[in-house]
Amino acid sequence: MRIEQARARFAQVAFASYLGVQLVEVAHERAVLHLPFHDTLSNPSGVLNGGAMASLLNMAGTLAAWTGIDVQTEPFLETVDLTIQYLAAAVEEDVIATARVLRRGHDLFFLEASIRNTADKPICQCLMIYRAPDYAGLPRRCHAQPVLLPDPTPLQPPEPIRRGGYHRKLQMALLHESPGRVRLTMPYTAQHMDERGQVHEGALASLLDLAGTTASWTLAKRQGARGATIGMQLSYLNAVQEPVMADAQVQQRSEEVFFSTVQVTTVATQQLVAMGNVSYRLLEART
Repeated sequence: MRIEQARARFAQVAFASYLGVQLVEVAHERAVLHLPFHDTLSNPSGVLNGGAMASLLNMAGTLAAWTGIDVQTEPFLETVDLTIQYLAAAVEEDVIATARVLRRGHDLFFLEASIRNTADKPICQCLMIYRAPDYAGLPRRCHAQPVLLPDPTPLQPPEPIRRGGYHRKLQMALLHESPGRVRLTMPYTAQHMDERGQVHEGALASLLDLAGTTASWTLAKRQGARGATIGMQLSYLNAVQEPVMADAQVQQRSEEVFFSTVQVTTVATQQLVAMGNVSYRLLEART
């Protein structure tokens, strides 16, 4: 019964439909999803975008967790943490995501998920924590005093450069670009929603990834350079139903690896929505 509930709930996820995600298999504490390649999901080089892969992993893990929950009772459901390692590029090819529950606590699910291409080559892997608490009608306890990155001053519009189809598909806009620092926005539309009408966690992961990636490129010579996200960790703090923005700052560059801190907030009130770190590898010729 719960498997059918999970299947029906997944069918209501607008963001999954928008990306073209297809359900392959769902069983108790396991889910398999298929993402056909499309150029709107890729970087300019034809490589599947790291944010699209993060979205797919999140969806697979969420679906696997739902099979152990009576989702019709509408408990408070959310991803707590997502940690991803990118192992190889998926270039103009379909990919398959598989997720399974490693352990279920009282209200926490600990999951692993991975993406492979159709030839079974490992592309990326992740660990995920999902929660489904029952507050029994009691008010939620909350302590929120975030220390946000300062506003970039002055705002510097970005130089016109070639960007991939995925950021256009999600309608992201780059508001500020200076050495080691960027600010991007993402609107709140029907295509960005999860099954509850909130900004999908995968869309937030995509924004965080692109912000960290773009911040890394601001410190490199673009001519002949190539790069890829190699790791990402993010925590989800609040669900929202409004436009969001990401501030990213490179904390350190260690030769070809860049380490960036990223914060995602609402545009209107700067409520902290998600936060994390992006590790990016960028190879450029020495001069």
